[in-house]
Amino acid sequence: MLEETVKGAAEVLRKTQASRRTSFGEFYMTQLRFINWKVWAAQLLIILAMGLLLHKSIQEQDGNVQLVMLTSIAAPLLVAAGKQTLTRSLRFHMLEIELSTRHLLEKLTLVRMSLLGIADLLGLGLLAILMSAWMQMEITVLLLYLLVPFNLTCFGCLWLLNRVRTPNCGYYCLIYSCLVALMQTILAFNPSLWLFESSAVGVWQALLVLTVAGIASEVRGMRKICRSLETATKILV
Repeated sequence: MLEETVKGAAEVLRKTQASRRTSFGEFYMTQLRFINWKVWAAQLLIILAMGLLLHKSIQEQDGNVQLVMLTSIAAPLLVAAGKQTLTRSLRFHMLEIELSTRHLLEKLTLVRMSLLGIADLLGLGLLAILMSAWMQMEITVLLLYLLVPFNLTCFGCLWLLNRVRTPNCGYYCLIYSCLVALMQTILAFNPSLWLFESSAVGVWQALLVLTVAGIASEVRGMRKICRSLETATKILV
């Protein structure tokens, strides 16, 4: 009788836990609400500002190449706007709290990164569509000009996050993003714009492949760090 009661209680507990288990979609939406509305507002303002700047500049001048380069500054700015979400745990010493939740730190980090990445790519895609319509340029080429600095900024920030896990790492990411934007600004006003000639498309494609490979490598590194932190927490507990 006692054995049957224990088995019954265990079965009820199992069913209760299963019913309370968060689905992937619910978890995704939860993390969407976790990201501060100021981050989304900042990213939206960046896209709107660049769109207005592009539209106004096209009406005043014909320097398409310079306009493309200036518009592509939106890429590092978008990354900089979202970096606080990934560094909040370290900045406010909340890492221990996140490690104590029932969700894996690796899962939390990857979902937040994907949410920010999707939002950034949608914004850059919108800018590419606007530039293609207003400047009569191929959208695939415009995407190259936008994605390469975006990937370069993401790679640099991930590299820093994987190696400088201190409360100040967010500031280092911000400085790096600003340096990428500054480099783009200098190139935009440089009279030698051979990088934007049709013969240089292959260079941009190679840079895109290299930066994607670099991001993939750093994401794997971040997953390993998250797993090691989770393992260390379990051992301490």
